[in-house]
Amino acid sequence: MRNLFEKNPFLEKVKSGRAPVGFFNYLRDTAVLDVAGTVGFDFVVIDNEHTAMERETTEKLILAAELNRVVPFVRVPELIPYLMRNYMEMGARGILVPHIRTGEECRRAQEALRYPPNGNASCCRSNHADGFEAKNWMKYLDHVQDLCFVPMIEDPEAIDNLDEILDELDPERDMVMFGKADYGQALGSLNPDGTFTSAVNEGYLKVLERCRERHIGFMACPSAGPDGQTAADVAKVIEEGCSAVVLNTDQLTLAAAFHSIVGKCLDLKIKE
Repeated sequence: MRNLFEKNPFLEKVKSGRAPVGFFNYLRDTAVLDVAGTVGFDFVVIDNEHTAMERETTEKLILAAELNRVVPFVRVPELIPYLMRNYMEMGARGILVPHIRTGEECRRAQEALRYPPNGNASCCRSNHADGFEAKNWMKYLDHVQDLCFVPMIEDPEAIDNLDEILDELDPERDMVMFGKADYGQALGSLNPDGTFTSAVNEGYLKVLERCRERHIGFMACPSAGPDGQTAADVAKVIEEGCSAVVLNTDQLTLAAAFHSIVGKCLDLKIKE
């Protein structure tokens, strides 16, 4: 029997002083989560923003992550309250919302993830997260209070409104993520090889430092060179002060691994 009301392992690891490591899940096969659990990932961000993934597939991936002791987060395509609540009911322990630009947007997202009187999430006592039993409802209400909300700062406007966004977060539970790619695109400031300019890194460090000043956790996707991420890239963001690390997509990681082999094996001559 599963532990219905286990404390959020992601947050427990942060509180212990260790940085959880996860990755963006774009591939829609549950075997990816089996592998992730086997190699020791702490969490996964199941992506609905840049993939064709639908709710039914996302639910299966949440369950697969849970089964393999990988904490399931979901990145929704945008601020869609019913969808955010639905993933909470399915068992997600964290929700990322892209392109949060104002304190008002942040408040709306926060309210979508909290039940009255703390928010406006609609109630249904038939869901995976409460064990499909009405008698568990009050325990479930306490349980979902530690669902981690992660607004993504990806626009110059969001940096202008950073403090009002941070005002809506709970430092004991929520985090911030900075989207370098979207921010760089908005500035017209990406290098031809896909790396980021100094202007992008300045924005990233500004948000990181302000989060640290306000004791709010910061989730980072390490910048990498053209050949992909390395353990050194992860160590660098931890040294900068990040609280959690999410690696590149499983697609990019798989492509880099294949390329490292196939790229060296093309046009090999058959021995005569």
